[in-house]
Amino acid sequence: MMQKTSKGILTLTIILSLANLTVKAQDLFSTYDCRQHADLFYETAVEEPVEIVTSATEIAQAEPEATVVIDTINGWQQWSFVQNFTYGKDRGAMPMITDLNALHPYFRDRIKQLFADCEAQGIRLAIVESYRTHAKQNEYKVMGRKYTNSGAGRSRHQYGLAIDVVPIIDSAAVWEDKALWKRIGVTGEKLGLRWGGRWKKPYDPGHFEWTGGLTSTNLIQGMLPPVPEDQYPCLQEDLKLLRKYWREWETAQSAITRK
Repeated sequence: MMQKTSKGILTLTIILSLANLTVKAQDLFSTYDCRQHADLFYETAVEEPVEIVTSATEIAQAEPEATVVIDTINGWQQWSFVQNFTYGKDRGAMPMITDLNALHPYFRDRIKQLFADCEAQGIRLAIVESYRTHAKQNEYKVMGRKYTNSGAGRSRHQYGLAIDVVPIIDSAAVWEDKALWKRIGVTGEKLGLRWGGRWKKPYDPGHFEWTGGLTSTNLIQGMLPPVPEDQYPCLQEDLKLLRKYWREWETAQSAITRK
C-alpha cells in the first residue's frame, strides 16, 4: 500500500512538472502582455524614504519648494543682447538680441538641440542674433544686399523663427571655415531646420530658420506654423507673452531710429 502511494505521488509530481514546463514554454513563445502580469510587481510593498518634520523649528528651517516666477511686465528687459562688432563684423548700430527665450518655443527647442549636437562634435556655437525687430531689419536693409534681401516683416527673425550663430574657436568667432560651416549646417538640417549656407545671394551659413511650411506672406498675415499640441500645451499663452515682449523691443529700438 505504501509503495502504491509513493508511486502515485511520483506520478502526480511528474504530471505537474510537465504542466509547469508547458506553461513556461507558452510564456516563452507567446506575446508578452504587461496587463496580465501587472500584479506581480505589487506583491511586496515598496517603502519610499520619507522626511518627517517633528517640530515647529524644523518646519521653519525647512527649505521652501522652488517656484518659477515669470515677470510678464518687464521680462523683455532681461533678454540678453550684444553690441556691434561683438563677433568681429559690422552688424549695425542697434543691439542684437541674443536670448533663446525670444524665440518661438518649438524652434527654440530645435536650436537647443542644434547646440547640443554641435557640442557633441566638439563645436562650440555662439548666438549672434535671435529675435530681430522690424527696426533692426530695416537697418540691415539700408546696409545693403550683403546683409539681407528682406525688408521689415519679411524675415523670419521677426517671428522668432530664425537665428544667426557663429562657431567659436580659441575665444574668437570663425566666419570663413566653409568645411566647419558645412558640418554645422548639415547638423541643423537633420533637425528639420533650413540652413542659409544653401543660399547663394546672400550666402548666409550662420543662419538657421524653421518655416513649418509657411511663407513670409503667411507670417505677415499673423499665421504661425502648427506644432504638436500635446508637446506644447501652453503654446498660445507663451506666444501671447512673446508678442508682448516683441512689441516692447520694437518700441525701444524704434526710439533709437528716431534719435
